[in-house]
Amino acid sequence: MQIFNKSKKNPTEKRTRKTDDDKSSLHEVKEPVKAAPAPPPLPELMESTKPVKAIKDTFVSQGTQLTGTIEGQGNIIVEGVIEGSLTSSHQVRIEPTGHVKGEIHAQHIMINGSVEGSCHADSLTIQPKGHMRGDIFTDEFSIEKGGVFVGQSQLMPQTVAGAGKVTALKPARPAPADAAPQLQEPQQAK
Repeated sequence: MQIFNKSKKNPTEKRTRKTDDDKSSLHEVKEPVKAAPAPPPLPELMESTKPVKAIKDTFVSQGTQLTGTIEGQGNIIVEGVIEGSLTSSHQVRIEPTGHVKGEIHAQHIMINGSVEGSCHADSLTIQPKGHMRGDIFTDEFSIEKGGVFVGQSQLMPQTVAGAGKVTALKPARPAPADAAPQLQEPQQAK
């Protein structure tokens, strides 16, 4: 059995109002609670609900020959022949059937095919079936057993932050006269 307390009101009811109908009887009219308007979402939350754009890989399949420039935001995988330049924000991978003649710029380059030209990357790996002829500019360079490299390798050129700016250094405080360092005379063994 349920016990009802008339003093506690239903949360869906806002208030009751008594009306006079023909002044003979009083009726209660229940008004439903109206939901408060939702506050506008914050801009940070709006951006977090946008769909995430997936970065796609670019494939140059076996039997394909391209001449020109390829630029991509994702990985570039080469199984065909490219003459020109490749630029990727992530990884460029040259498969055993792939051949590139030109420049390659990427965060990481993996060569398991044939490359003639120059490579610029944070790290470069020549895999067992890889052949590289040309110049390599990288900070991390590895050649696996069976890999071939003919050319020159150099560290990536470092850009100096604030190049051309001269900053004056504050002079050091002079040490108090009584706190001058004392040198001990060497002791001779007796």
